[in-house]
Amino acid sequence: MSITRSLATWMAESGPLATGTALGLARNAMIDIVGCMVAGGPDEATRRALDAVRDLGAGPASIVGCVEPLTAPYAALVNGTAAHALDFDDNYHGNCGHATAVLAPALLALGEERGASGVAVLDAYIAGLEAMLVIGAGVNIAHYEKGWHTTSTIGVIGAAGAAARLLGLDADGIQRALSLGFSHASGSKLQFGTMAKPLHAGMAAKNALMAVRYAKAGLSTVDEPLEERWGFRDLYVGFDASLGYANSADLLGPPLAIEQYGLKVKIHPDCASTHCAIDGVLALMAEHSLCADDIDMVETVVNKISYDNLMFPDPVSEMEARFSMQYGVALAITKGALKLADFRPEAIADEAVRAWLPRVKMTLSPSDDPLPTVDNGREPAKVFIRTKDGRDFDIFMQRAKGVLQNPLTDDEIWSKFGDCIEKIIDPAKADDIRSHLEMFETLDDIGDLMRLLRAEF
Repeated sequence: MSITRSLATWMAESGPLATGTALGLARNAMIDIVGCMVAGGPDEATRRALDAVRDLGAGPASIVGCVEPLTAPYAALVNGTAAHALDFDDNYHGNCGHATAVLAPALLALGEERGASGVAVLDAYIAGLEAMLVIGAGVNIAHYEKGWHTTSTIGVIGAAGAAARLLGLDADGIQRALSLGFSHASGSKLQFGTMAKPLHAGMAAKNALMAVRYAKAGLSTVDEPLEERWGFRDLYVGFDASLGYANSADLLGPPLAIEQYGLKVKIHPDCASTHCAIDGVLALMAEHSLCADDIDMVETVVNKISYDNLMFPDPVSEMEARFSMQYGVALAITKGALKLADFRPEAIADEAVRAWLPRVKMTLSPSDDPLPTVDNGREPAKVFIRTKDGRDFDIFMQRAKGVLQNPLTDDEIWSKFGDCIEKIIDPAKADDIRSHLEMFETLDDIGDLMRLLRAEF
């Protein structure tokens, strides 16, 4: 059985997935992504994406922070852009990128259109993470390092499979959806630091729903889009003897990917490539009772995957600041935490923070001796701090705060949610939304939550 057929069969025939630990982790992911969508709703990238599609026809699916509903694919596009606009959404080992910012907007829009229950959406979401793990296993990390934005390339294929499961398609239908998702796979990391990056998440969510529509309509496709010549692996990586899908079906649960790898839920609202370094700076400052006035300079050492992502040592815009090691570390030193407000234009212009940029150095680890990585810890960092009185401290961070092995507490989850909705949603509406999120799996109709998010904030 080919890898795509194996995946499609598993997605069509597996029993309920939203139970036990998997259910709790999936619900927390929905809490996190709804907060990110609310926070990203007013962002210029989201507003421009909405302006581009709002005249394409009304529909039943809600746009966060907008009274005008659209068809499910275009609602997914706008909400997906919002989810990823501030780069505060989770990362996922399975696709070496962002997962929930693609899966959730697609499934929430489709679920609202079809009157699906909360538990059905969670079930499809968990299956989508499983699909992204299998698809990613055959190409990563070479695919990501080649320059592909895996959030959208792998994301659209996995989300197409998840949406097909939510629709209840059989193995043949899911196989067609996966194949058509492959036909939509696109997105380069060259767009990092621009509005096109969050749009990639929205595009993947929208295209996943279109792939499922085509599949449900019976469009024929190639049976094996992942492993064949001119398939996903061949075109998006090229020949690499260390990669391939030979044993990828063995990754299908149990244990489920969400239980084995979890998600990296962000505590800092910037690129995940900075997070181990930021955590390291904060840890050293706490351990040695350092304040900003004590520190002379900071050096961070990272692997190529992080070094290439962090392209802006002297950021001049909100987008660039999220991809700047120097700016993230400067915030950690001067403020002790990173908040969404720290990435607004007036904050980026703060000379007290900018004065630190030349004093933060980012170094690439040797190609023949990179920093060691682990599952769900692909972006480690080593941090060196030199104090003004000549003391030297260092720390190696392999897993950032927010991963399965070092998760956010419930208080931290809701504190982040509060930061996301602050000054956007009034307290009474916020309490109503929170109560729906807390009982997500008991919702008979996911539209009850989505319609709360539809009104102008």
